[in-house]
Order: sequence, then C-alpha cells, then structure tokens
Amino acid sequence: MPRHAVGIAAIVGACLSTGCATDSEWVGPRTLLAEAGIIKSNGIGGDPVGQNWEKVKTPGTPKLPPAHLETTERVEMLGRRIISQNTFTGLEPVIYTLGVPESVLFHRGSQELFISEGLVKKCKTEAELAAVLCTELGQMMAEKRGVRRTGNDRDTIPDSALPGGVTVAGGTPVDLGREAEIALHERRHPRGSRPPETEGAAKFSRDLMKGAGFDEGEINRVEPLVRQSERGTILRKQMSDSAPPPKWDK
Repeated sequence: MPRHAVGIAAIVGACLSTGCATDSEWVGPRTLLAEAGIIKSNGIGGDPVGQNWEKVKTPGTPKLPPAHLETTERVEMLGRRIISQNTFTGLEPVIYTLGVPESVLFHRGSQELFISEGLVKKCKTEAELAAVLCTELGQMMAEKRGVRRTGNDRDTIPDSALPGGVTVAGGTPVDLGREAEIALHERRHPRGSRPPETEGAAKFSRDLMKGAGFDEGEINRVEPLVRQSERGTILRKQMSDSAPPPKWDK
C-alpha cells in the first residue's frame, strides 16, 4: 500500500469512531482530512470537495424534457392503479411523461414506458388515458411472455433412456414410453398454433382495462389517439436508440 494511503488509513482508523481531542476543541476525521490536504470542506455539514472526490461520478438519468407536475402525477397515479389491480402482469415499469406536444407512446423492454404530455392532454377522461396506457402495457406483456415461450416449440420432456429399451441399428436404445409421451405432448401443443403476438397484446390490454375497473371498449375508441405523428415517430425512434439523439426543440 502506498505510504500516502497508509497515512490516510491511520488517520481515519484512529479518529472515525471517537474523533481526536486537542487542548481547545474536539477535532473530527473530516477536519483532519481537510487539514492533511486530502479534501476541502464546504463548511460545517457540507459535502467534501476536491479532485479526489470529483473523480467519482455516478451515471446520470436520460435528459428528458420534463412535463408539468400535474400531468406527471395524473399519469403516475393511474399507471400505479392499473398495475396494482392487475397482479398477473409481471410488470413494474417506470412511466416517464415527456414534455412534448406530439403524440408519443412507446416502451423499452419491460422496465420503461414513455408517454408524451401532448398525448395525455388529448385524453379527456381517465378511461381514455387508461386505455392508452393499457394499449402499451398489453404490448409489453405480450413481448415478455413471448420471450418466456421461446423454447416451448422444442421438446421439453427430458431424455430418460430406461433400461430394457429397444435397440435400433447403431446400438442406440429407444424408450418407447418416452416416444409415446412426446407424441401426446405434440398433439396437445401443436407447433405454430399460438395466436399472433398482436392478438395476444390486444387481449392483455382488455384484461388490464377490466382489472382496473374500466370499460374495455375504450381500447378501440382511443386507437386514433395512439397514432404517432411524424415527429412523434422520430422522437420514439430516437429514444429507442435507433436514431440520433433527440433535439427537444418544441
């Protein structure tokens, strides 16, 4: 360990729990470090500053144009209601409200949902806003469950070559019981029989609406609202990392 680091450790170790006393006052570890030239103090209770502390930086959050507080609270409260009253979703997304006038609605993975203030203001009732949110949440659910089912077309019955199986040419034993199980499995779960993901998303959206106490028919009525404007589509692509960073000029 460098001699400088050993000196710091000795100061902190000796004074961290009890401090150090002089003839006139009690001196804490922060004061000792400041006097040793390790840090500069912003004053009593202030955070330490200096090159050794400035080197440590935490990752920042995306720079998003903030929406008005009233709009943000409206979206947050309704989103929390939808998620909390539908325990089957498997989702706990963070919902961001973007302060842009265009209609923007999209998600990134199953953790983030983005909606613009312009789109929120077009929703005249809570039912309309709920339908807009459920439309995107339903898509998120369909995608998440689709990932979970990725391997379901493969044989999920484990190999279990039992003693006494029939031996075919080449000396490989065949378990006739297992072959029968596979045949039964494929009859019950035929390959390619699942509904398209869009149909699954629509069903999830309606289930979410019913679970939150809204009329599922609102899903169809808000369809014109969720159509992206040209600039809204550009913003969505930019926030999805498939285009250059956005310029938030309104």
